[in-house]
Amino acid sequence: MTEPEPTERLSQPAADSGRELDDAALARALAGRGVPQDEIARLLSRDRPTRPLRSEDDDEGPECPIPGPAFEPIPTIVFPEFREPSPADSEEADRLLRQASLERRRGRFKEASETCRRALERVPRDAAALELYGDVLQSLGRVDDALAAYRRAGEADPRRRTAETKYAELLLLQDRSVAALQGRAEPTSPHIAVLLSALCPGAGQYYNGDTLKALLFAVGALILVVVLLWTPFGFAGPMGGISATSVAVAACLGLLYVVSLVDANMSARAPRRRGSGWDV
Repeated sequence: MTEPEPTERLSQPAADSGRELDDAALARALAGRGVPQDEIARLLSRDRPTRPLRSEDDDEGPECPIPGPAFEPIPTIVFPEFREPSPADSEEADRLLRQASLERRRGRFKEASETCRRALERVPRDAAALELYGDVLQSLGRVDDALAAYRRAGEADPRRRTAETKYAELLLLQDRSVAALQGRAEPTSPHIAVLLSALCPGAGQYYNGDTLKALLFAVGALILVVVLLWTPFGFAGPMGGISATSVAVAACLGLLYVVSLVDANMSARAPRRRGSGWDV
């Protein structure tokens, strides 16, 4: 076996270290949005391919991670093999599926999931039962398992367009959700955010991606400055000099300035994706 070149041996730990940092940032973002830890572990366990920065003819240059493939479900359930059910199995499965539908309408999703599973053991090729199972699993937040159920329904009956549509829509939603969370690959710096807000209230919020809050802070500061300097309620009042009203306006301006600094610091440290600043 040919020994790898020293540059190749050294580039792999660096790439692994960068990937660990990216995974840690993504895990914090997912946890901040309430994603369960087991789902986070499944998302981060997916392999990400790499591609070289150099051409095929170039022998030098490190490899660089590239974004992973599209969302690929990793289900935790196993479906029974397709077989033709007996009349007794079909009758019992119909009863169980009616019970599962009732449990689902009543919001008892765990019970409905178990009932669907029992029905599928009797009629494993029933596309309608598989689709119902996927709906229940999706209500439970088990996205990977729901996608597997919809795909299995399409295998059982390729003409069942509703299962195919649900599979495509749910898969697209997961692709977009993961891509949005991965969009903030580099966290913002609290020091830069505070410095910008110190120069101009709202600038730190804009740097953090909180556009709406940035606008509110900037407009609020501008209004208070205008009131303080060029209106009768400030220093340009009929009495001239400092008045109680001008002191109150100046206090409001100082408070807004401090709040802008604190908010810029906290927003930069928050483990969430960049957005409007008012996202939940």
